[in-house]
Amino acid sequence: MKKQFLLLLVLSGWAATGQNLYFPLEYKQAYENGTRSLDGKVSDKYWQNRASYDLKAKIDPAGKLLEGQAQITYYNESPDSLDYLVIQAYHNLYRPGAAKAGFFNGGSNDDLLTDGMVIDKIEVEGKRIRLKDEEQFVDMGTNYQVFLKSPMPPNSEIQLAIDWHYTIPGEGFERSGAIDNTSMFIAYWYPEIAVYDDLHTWDVVTYDASSEFYHDVSDYKVQVEAPSNFAVWASSPLLNSEEVLPQKLLDRYKKAAESNSKVTIIGQEEIDKGFKMKSNIWKYEAKGFRDFAFALSDHFIWEASSYEDVFGKFFLHSAYNPDNKGFATVLDGQKKSLEVFHTQFPKHPFPYQHFTIFNGLEGGGMEFPGMANDEANSGAEFSEYLGKEVSDFEANLGLTLHEMYHMYFPFLMGINEKRYGWMDEGWADFADYFIPDIYESDNSNEYIGRHWVVPLMVPTYTRPNHSWINSYTIGSYSYYSLYHLLGEELFDRCMKDYIQRWEGKHPTPYDYFFTFNDASGMDLNWFWQKWYFDFGYADLGIVGLEGNKLTIKNEGGRPLAFELVYTDKDGKVSSEAISPAVWNGANTYIHSVENSKNVASIKLKILGGSDVLAENNLLELN
Repeated sequence: MKKQFLLLLVLSGWAATGQNLYFPLEYKQAYENGTRSLDGKVSDKYWQNRASYDLKAKIDPAGKLLEGQAQITYYNESPDSLDYLVIQAYHNLYRPGAAKAGFFNGGSNDDLLTDGMVIDKIEVEGKRIRLKDEEQFVDMGTNYQVFLKSPMPPNSEIQLAIDWHYTIPGEGFERSGAIDNTSMFIAYWYPEIAVYDDLHTWDVVTYDASSEFYHDVSDYKVQVEAPSNFAVWASSPLLNSEEVLPQKLLDRYKKAAESNSKVTIIGQEEIDKGFKMKSNIWKYEAKGFRDFAFALSDHFIWEASSYEDVFGKFFLHSAYNPDNKGFATVLDGQKKSLEVFHTQFPKHPFPYQHFTIFNGLEGGGMEFPGMANDEANSGAEFSEYLGKEVSDFEANLGLTLHEMYHMYFPFLMGINEKRYGWMDEGWADFADYFIPDIYESDNSNEYIGRHWVVPLMVPTYTRPNHSWINSYTIGSYSYYSLYHLLGEELFDRCMKDYIQRWEGKHPTPYDYFFTFNDASGMDLNWFWQKWYFDFGYADLGIVGLEGNKLTIKNEGGRPLAFELVYTDKDGKVSSEAISPAVWNGANTYIHSVENSKNVASIKLKILGGSDVLAENNLLELN
């Protein structure tokens, strides 16, 4: 009877608040159990688990070998007793036969194959697990299952000790690996306890590189052992800088921490002559992080600077190959990004006061708490491709800002990127709206209107070949449109509530929807339905002008924000933005054009992106 009564309350709550959206069974159960709230606020029954990691890594760059030791404390804050733990081992992607669907250079190249993350020893509460006994340990690809001798009760903790090793992948790696013989970015390098949440229990989604990650908030103590002629950069500040850095480098390091101007800590002179650290043990500590990464090189330039504003003081670093001279602008790009974040969007303090961008990837970038692994972009190459002058700073700014924005989503806000990549990638792409767009184009983008573009609510990992379209392009379109639907002031208020409610937690799409409904005081379900649940695409078209009535058709069904640009017969240009609200309940919109007899042409421009079919976006008048 109690369960039926609770279900009745939930159903009546949905009806009362207009929540007529589709709910999968696991979400209905979460609302029935009270771990999620229909107003988007964090329920007093909400819970999440956490871990504490004490990690040691020894790197042999010549042999491309990482050897690790971990002491892990896992805390079960859930109301459930756990019969087993799930450990994630993403480097098992490189094992022969592993599913691979990445869109970076790696894919399924045979020369990338390794033994994956090899577990040498696991101890649970001091007792060794027999790794060949399937009643104790099961290999599930990129996940390992460790069965417990007795269930782990709610509000308890358990100790694990794990030894492991793996071969660091080389050229063509996915997100983490060796850039050259002596430079490498190290991520997903330790056995991470998977997320256990109130919706899906254990996260056992196989990592095939097409979708990204899902992390709990954890604490880290990390020790990295590298050859003494290497520099190391990591997710958090160096704890033992005075033990590691020779005096000249230490002086520069300290100067950079206080200077608003760029300071070169390791420059071409040090690279040419060779340098040697005082110690080869680098120590770090991070509390409340969702992951931890590091990088190393014996021939990368290291530049750093301080940035300070009303939100605090930030210590910024860049490390790059001297051949990539345009990367020297990245430090300025970090400062510009912080300015955008703090004054335009999301107007919330940057989550990490220590941040490093390492020049590792070829083809895009990848985010980690306190770090990014980015390609180097050249203004000259961009200028040739785009047919207009582009500086090195402009060429690198978009990627810099995008990866830095990820410190908010998914790291401040614990998004499940495996299922809903648009909840972080879409926001990061939207953030680029606040800097000049060097890619602006009036061309058609038919690709995003094809049959493989499924609704955003379809889990990202189930669409390995096309998930990037939803995660980046369609996701950012939806946020552009929401911004123009609500207007800057109301949008900012909703965003502020969303971040304040869910920072440090695991928000779902429904938490996002309901928070914005609640904070705006509006029923936005029609908007959520059309953008996230329905099939459709981004395509508007001008039908024609009769008298002063301009008819516009929404061919693709998405409630897009758009702009009308008028050129009059004297060549004067004016414009007006149209809210997506015009598509609430309608696919045709009739707009009154002032002084229509003097208009020579009308151009329709989608805000925040390009149209699927652009040929019907211009009306030439006699």
